[in-house]
Amino acid sequence: MANKSFSGSYSHALDSKGRAIIPAPYREALGEDFTITVNPTRTAVAFYPKDEWEKQLERLSHIDPLDPQGVAYERYIMSLSFSGNNMDGQGRVLLPTKLRTKMGLTKDVVFIGLNNFIEIWDKDLAKQQENIVEEGFDGLLSHVLKTYPT
Repeated sequence: MANKSFSGSYSHALDSKGRAIIPAPYREALGEDFTITVNPTRTAVAFYPKDEWEKQLERLSHIDPLDPQGVAYERYIMSLSFSGNNMDGQGRVLLPTKLRTKMGLTKDVVFIGLNNFIEIWDKDLAKQQENIVEEGFDGLLSHVLKTYPT
């Protein structure tokens, strides 16, 4: 089985049909039958390998169907989730129009490996986010060390 850890960032351009070329270092770990959805913070598109998406579905399966807030969350996530995706022979995949529009993806995008899934950001928005993180990095580090001690 392939290593399922995603890291690094790669710039690419969407073609006129809205297809993205999956960076070569991510292809094997992404595998077949992956899900394209919104990332957990609703700031980018996310690609989940099948096994990682199944973990997300397991979490959602615990929502009580009589819980209006829980069901609203589940409905939102599932309406933006497109499963059963595969790359073509050139490593391309079509990004659903709904996700491209909602996340502001036009032409230039950045793929970012986030350990167990991949994010795709609009290039300009990714740069803005990177600048914000770099300005507050010490505070982020402190937060992580306090919240997630080893």
